[in-house]
Amino acid sequence: MPVAGKTLGPLTFHRIALATLLSSLWFAPLLRAAQPPDEVLDEVVVIGEQPGPPMWKLSKDGHTMWIMGTLAPVPAKMTWRSKQAEAVIARSGEILGNTSARADVKVGFFGKLSLVPSLLRLRNNPDGATLQQALPPDVYARFSTMYRRYYGKDPDPKETSRPLFAANEIYSRSLEKSGLAEANPVWPVVTKLAKQHKVRIRQRDIEVPIEDPKGLIAEVAKIPRDKEVACLVATLDYIDRELPNIKRRATAWAVGDVPALRALPAAADRTDCLNALLEQPKLAAKVAPLKNDIEADRAGIFSWMLLTYETSFTAMPVEYLLHDEELITRWRAAGYTVEEPR
Repeated sequence: MPVAGKTLGPLTFHRIALATLLSSLWFAPLLRAAQPPDEVLDEVVVIGEQPGPPMWKLSKDGHTMWIMGTLAPVPAKMTWRSKQAEAVIARSGEILGNTSARADVKVGFFGKLSLVPSLLRLRNNPDGATLQQALPPDVYARFSTMYRRYYGKDPDPKETSRPLFAANEIYSRSLEKSGLAEANPVWPVVTKLAKQHKVRIRQRDIEVPIEDPKGLIAEVAKIPRDKEVACLVATLDYIDRELPNIKRRATAWAVGDVPALRALPAAADRTDCLNALLEQPKLAAKVAPLKNDIEADRAGIFSWMLLTYETSFTAMPVEYLLHDEELITRWRAAGYTVEEPR
C-alpha cells in the first residue's frame, strides 16, 4: 500500500500502480517477476497463529496512531493474529487504509469479453517460438536447472510461454516450494475486525480510464524479446541472491522478532520486469499520473487523523519502518513522538 505521510519512491510507486492497474486488466501474472540446491527443501515452517512484529507508536498531544508493519511473502501455514492490534482496532476512531488504482475499461461487457482471446495470447511467444527457442542457450540451461530444482522435472521442450511469463512462474514456484505465500495476511484480518467493531476504514480507489484496451494489450504483446530475456535473467538472479533472506525475513516477521528483521538487509526491488512494461508508451502514460493522484489523495490525512482521534490505526510495509530513516526523521521533525519496537 502507499505509505502514509510519505512521498513514494519511483520503484515503490510503479510496483503499486502496475500491480493494481494491470490486475484489473487481467494480466497481472506478467508482473510477478540461484540459491544453492541444499537450500531448496529448507522450507519456512511457522504454523498456526502468529503475532507479527509489535506496532510502531506515533503520538502527539495525547493522540496516538498505531502502525502495523506488514510483509509479503510470509510463511504459508501461519495465520496473523495480534491481540495488541485487535485491542487498538477496537478502540480506534478510524483506520487509515489503502488508496489504490483501479482500471476502468470503457468498452462494455461484451467488449471486455472480446479482449479475452488477446489477453490469453499474451502468455505465449507471438511468433509461435518455444521458450527454448526464445532464450539464448546459456539462459535456457540456467532456467532448466532452476526449473528442475523447484518442479522436480525438466521443462517441457514444447512450452511456448514468453520469458516474461516464465519469470513469473518460476518466482512464484520458488516461494511456494520454500513454504511462503505471496499474500499480505494483515489487511483481511484488519477489515474483518473493523467491521466487527464498527470502525470505519478510510480508503479510496482511483479509477484510471482505459479508453483503448486493445491498444494497451497490443503494446504489451510487442515488448522486445531482449527485454523479456533480461526480465527472466534478473528473476533467476533475484531468486539465487534474495530467497534465503526472504525466508529469514518471513520467519522473523511472523514471530515478531524485530532485532532479526533489523539485522537483515533491506529487501531488494525487482526492476527489470517492471521496466520492460513501463517502457511501453500507452502503459507509461496511464501509470505516470497516478503517483501525484495517490499522493494528493492521502496528503494531510495522516496528520488529520492524529489530530482528530485519540486512537487510530494503520499499516504499512515494515521495510519503511525499519530502513527508511527519512520517514522517521520527518515524523519527529513534525513534533511526533515515535516509539519503535525493540
